Amino acid sequence: MKLLATATSVVGPAHLQDNIPNQDAVLVHGINKGMCISVCDGLGSRKLSHKGSKQATKVVRSVLREMVDVANLSPLSISQQAQKRWLEIYNNEYLQYETTCLWAWSNNKGQIKAAQVGDGLLLVRSHGQFSAVTPKRDGFGNQTQTLSRAKDCDWLTIECSLTLPGDGVLLMSDGISDDLIPEHLEAFFDAIYKQLKRTNKRRCKRWLTKELNEWTTPRHGDDKSIAGIFRID
Repeated sequence: MKLLATATSVVGPAHLQDNIPNQDAVLVHGINKGMCISVCDGLGSRKLSHKGSKQATKVVRSVLREMVDVANLSPLSISQQAQKRWLEIYNNEYLQYETTCLWAWSNNKGQIKAAQVGDGLLLVRSHGQFSAVTPKRDGFGNQTQTLSRAKDCDWLTIECSLTLPGDGVLLMSDGISDDLIPEHLEAFFDAIYKQLKRTNKRRCKRWLTKELNEWTTPRHGDDKSIAGIFRID
């Protein structure tokens, strides 16, 4: 079994114009013969959210690295530990650092655990069956849930296995997901898998970065981040 991961993040044109830092953060990292990925999107209304999102990706990595026997833990329990540690870092000042959080973990056998709180999109394909874990949003007026305020019931979680080539898990911030048509999600998923399969991690990241920088849909001004783990063979 061969598993590969890819990730990239680009600053939205509106933020570049206003000299605002990328409020998204991504991470891809090898952990205990497996790997983890994370996509976090700092709230635009929070002055230090770009730091909060970056810290959230680091917290996810450290929690997964330190936990014993991750394969037998629930995604919710892992998320709870990450949330607790993130809050401890900022103590009572967390409101200025608020962020969403999506993460996924895989061992070398293709066992997947993933979770999401807040905006964005979590997609999986397992046993060749594609699904969007994130429910369709009703509109742009909904209040964004955040890592600081999330209750247990606010976390979306999934456990599955990558049993076939083309299976995988894909995370993205709402700068991408809000522009995607539901009927095209699987094709979008496939395009990234095929690019990663026929090139390599470095070239796939370069291709993804180019695609995001040339995004041509109405919400192009937003930061855009994406990360995925795929079974190649």
